[in-house]
Amino acid sequence: MASRLHAYTIKRAAKIAARVMVLFLCTVGLSLLVVRVFTIKDVVVDAPLMAIELDKSRFGKNLLFLPTEKLRADLLNNYSLLSEVRFEKQYPGTLVVHLIRRNTFAVLRSQGIVYALDERGLVLGGVGDEAGYPVLEFRAGILAIGSEVTHPGVISGLAFLKRLGGSIPISRIFERDSLSIQAVSGHTNIFLPQIGDISGKADTLQTIVEGFRIKGALPTVIDLRHEKPIITN
Repeated sequence: MASRLHAYTIKRAAKIAARVMVLFLCTVGLSLLVVRVFTIKDVVVDAPLMAIELDKSRFGKNLLFLPTEKLRADLLNNYSLLSEVRFEKQYPGTLVVHLIRRNTFAVLRSQGIVYALDERGLVLGGVGDEAGYPVLEFRAGILAIGSEVTHPGVISGLAFLKRLGGSIPISRIFERDSLSIQAVSGHTNIFLPQIGDISGKADTLQTIVEGFRIKGALPTVIDLRHEKPIITN
């Protein structure tokens, strides 16, 4: 009886070991198949209007295990001109990297050079055609692509434009003196402090302009440098 039990136990153990071995070999085989089939063979960089070359080895070897969030964060951190990065997996072995450039929000004239800026003041490059963009005119120095403008007048001008959101068309913003800036909207000149609550000033301007639009005529001067606006018709 004992010998039969012992033989049964050995036989059962052998079957279990065989099943484990088969499972192990299947797993290893499947893993090797996945690694081979989904190996990244080609990386295509889609970067319109940008001369960006990427080290393709940074994307790893397998399309299924691509660390997209880490790669996206690294690219955005290393290339300041990018606003977004998207990865497109074309199975079995092609990766397309879409690089989206920041949009021009305004242009800056500084020391005879015209620069394209995004809404936070990042220099995107030179500009050949200013049409369609608000023009900021300040002595902000010679600027490098990818740098951020630090001139307080430019920063306030961009914040002013962003707060207005296009509700009031602004063609120019320039430095009036060391403490104030001037914005131009049609025949209306708007005076603003260079430093201060620019968002609040933009809100006040919108309220004033809405009231005058109802009357059918806009004032020639709106001075927002003081606690109470000064309006000249």
